[in-house]
Amino acid sequence: MKKSSLLYILSALIITIAISCNEKQDKSKDILVVVAHTDDETGFGSVLAKFSRLGHNVHLVIGVDGRYATQSGNKNPDSLALANKNQAICSCEKLGISEPIFYDLISLDRKHGQKDGVRAAVESGIELREKLKQTILQIQPDLIIAYGPDGEYGHPEHIIVGSIVTELLLREKWVNKYPLYYFGWTKSLEQDNDGWIRYVDDQYFNVIINYTDEDEQKAMESLNCYERMPKSEREEIIEGEKNRKNEMYFREFVVAKGQKQDFF
Repeated sequence: MKKSSLLYILSALIITIAISCNEKQDKSKDILVVVAHTDDETGFGSVLAKFSRLGHNVHLVIGVDGRYATQSGNKNPDSLALANKNQAICSCEKLGISEPIFYDLISLDRKHGQKDGVRAAVESGIELREKLKQTILQIQPDLIIAYGPDGEYGHPEHIIVGSIVTELLLREKWVNKYPLYYFGWTKSLEQDNDGWIRYVDDQYFNVIINYTDEDEQKAMESLNCYERMPKSEREEIIEGEKNRKNEMYFREFVVAKGQKQDFF
């Protein structure tokens, strides 16, 4: 084979590989998930497992370290915070997503320890907002997922995190640049249950994500990473998920354009 022909073939091969890599890179998206606590991601773990399986980069931010979680029998706050981190890392491994980003805040509702009350909660919220701003600028996500104003079951810190994400996008003019999707439960599925889960009327969900049994299995495995959660509770959640259709519901945060001169 002539040298010129060999160089031509090698050049063509390099170009083909480069194009293939660029196509893969173009198709790959960065998804940023922002939650309050370790284990919050399990609420929609099947969706995260799906997008990881499809080759997208899923990043998880956890705001609070949960050192004072009432569920655990561990009375040592530092030890509990470390255990929570390790269980969250295990969860992300099972889902196939990136290792979590920990902000290590003590609380967003009422701080424990020497500082307690509204001022401490406000300071924590500001700290979370500024850390999140830097994370967004670093990752440049194609979309963001958070809990909405219903907070899944009304947990104050779920609601606070969702509101801070929304606030940040509004103050930085990022609403269109980084689309935000709230996760939630539908009225048709939840209204006849025990009332623990808060729901939204079905018409307000404009995104339905389907996932496979394989994705669901990964989500169930990730849930079992959280050993602090009673086994009976985990089994109840897993059984409930098996009986649901393989779909989850999201609504995009949208801001109307233009200005009116009156409310009516």
